[in-house]
Amino acid sequence: MDGMLSRSAGPTHIPRILMAENHFSTMESLIQTLGDRRFHLDFDVCTSHHSAVRKLLASPYQLIISGVHLAELDDFLLLKRIQALEVFVPLVITATTGDKASARRLLEQGAFDLITTPLEHEQTVDTIRLALWHNKLQAIIASRDKALEKYRQHIDNYPGKRTDEAFQTILILIEQTVSAHDRTIGRIETSIKCLANLGKEQAREQALRRLNTLPR
Repeated sequence: MDGMLSRSAGPTHIPRILMAENHFSTMESLIQTLGDRRFHLDFDVCTSHHSAVRKLLASPYQLIISGVHLAELDDFLLLKRIQALEVFVPLVITATTGDKASARRLLEQGAFDLITTPLEHEQTVDTIRLALWHNKLQAIIASRDKALEKYRQHIDNYPGKRTDEAFQTILILIEQTVSAHDRTIGRIETSIKCLANLGKEQAREQALRRLNTLPR
């Protein structure tokens, strides 16, 4: 029978994490890590990939953490559902020494990063922070792009003359809004570099290198 655990939801701006994990010791370690004082977030825990997919379709999450075997089931169903989302949601996989082949397949298919078990607290904290920053960055970029498209439509359909004072006021507001978005994106990109000096592809490449160092 599938089990599910959740911490009560807080304000919507708090990051939400979904864990798909059926190894109790790993689940317990992850929950302890998420209780780190550097985090302020909500989380759900599922013990099957079908339950995780249902939860993912029902509500938004900013990060998915899944055991390798659950993430690999049904032809990477969980990963494919994540990749179909409008905004990038990173999938971080947990793997033991015996999971090397499966972990490699998932990373090559697009998983964001790897946490080896038994968990090392600081590395796990850094991995989760980096993944959440990437999600936030992509969400802001998507928000900016949507705003730009709406602005473009308003400008194209403006009924008056382009020399009208009202039209010029609209353009100034658009410029100010876009500049604010770009400043925010720049700060987050800088934060990501300061945090771990990793981009999305570099995180995956380093995960693959860490995987190679695991004993056979």
